[in-house]
Amino acid sequence: MLFSGFSGLVMKKLTTANVKISGVMTKDLITVSLGSTVEDVVKKMVDYDVECIPVIDAEGILHGLVTFRDIVVKVVYPPTKVRESQVEKIMSKTLVTCNPNSTVLDVVKIMKNKHLRRVPVVDAKNKLVGLVTDFDLALFGWDLK
Repeated sequence: MLFSGFSGLVMKKLTTANVKISGVMTKDLITVSLGSTVEDVVKKMVDYDVECIPVIDAEGILHGLVTFRDIVVKVVYPPTKVRESQVEKIMSKTLVTCNPNSTVLDVVKIMKNKHLRRVPVVDAKNKLVGLVTDFDLALFGWDLK
């Protein structure tokens, strides 16, 4: 009986592994524009209770991510006077992304191998269309820990 339950769980994982990431990702994202201040980003993080904010241009093209950790490491400790600096000074610019047709398994592998908690989803023109987090995948039945 225990074995058949385990087998069912494995089959569920194999079945969900091929689901497109567009069905799992968060689509309605809180973003900031290039040129926003660090203070603008912090305010949005607090107001919307998010730990990561994508930085986009007027066309929605992804240029970077600002995480809670970026703010702590680059602004709070050691203390600096960049609160009014532009977000480009602290955002992560080298990003690992996926596309809406990537499978859940593809993204799980990326996140595990690169030790990531979130992966932006972009289209062929690098326009931000969503974000996949470890929480999104946990809700879908994948534990990345």
